[in-house]
Amino acid sequence: MSSNFKPLDRSELADDYNERGISYFNIQKYPEAIKEFTKAIKILDNEPDFYYNRGLAYYSMKMLEQAVKDYKKAIELYPEHADYHNALGSVYEDMGNLEEALKAFNRAIELEGDVPDYYYNRGNVYWKMQRFQDALADYTKAVQLNSQDPIFLYRRHELLAYMGKYGEAARDMLEIIKLTPGVPAYYVDAADLFIKAGMRESAIEVLEEGIRAYPDSKELRDKYESLSEKQV
Repeated sequence: MSSNFKPLDRSELADDYNERGISYFNIQKYPEAIKEFTKAIKILDNEPDFYYNRGLAYYSMKMLEQAVKDYKKAIELYPEHADYHNALGSVYEDMGNLEEALKAFNRAIELEGDVPDYYYNRGNVYWKMQRFQDALADYTKAVQLNSQDPIFLYRRHELLAYMGKYGEAARDMLEIIKLTPGVPAYYVDAADLFIKAGMRESAIEVLEEGIRAYPDSKELRDKYESLSEKQV
């Protein structure tokens, strides 16, 4: 009898285990994913993506020391891969090791300076380090690189408000409203920021805009009536 079956070579078999690990990871079966990635590594121990993928699974399980070890191994095998450094920075940040996190994010940005997530992540570390101007610069860079992602704008608006820059924070909120329609509370948030900035007319205008968009919103109407009464 003849057969067309051909056994997989070592590289193909390792790739097969890796793909199975990815499939488990995508359905959040992290222990199973780790087992598959480990099988791939045992067959082919010089493939950085296998360590990176297992590191992601460890990270998802909050097994941070194991994640660090795998990310470092991936970096050792492929030191020019920016995502590996970014991932390592995220683990260090979660561990509270802000100095090491900063080094990792710096390296990611050195390798690939046009990825908004890297600046966003570094900005979060700067904020925790109370380096507010540096954080603001990074959030602004993230917004410049991707002005359509409301997450970057929202984080910058939070920092601006924390720094007492209420007018700027309110303007960011107006941009967020454009990007994420369907949230009446954002109009209230913008109005509150304008009020703190001493810009009452702008607060009233944004509430009127919100009421036109969401005439049934009790939150918007209550806020508008409260502000109008104070103006009388």
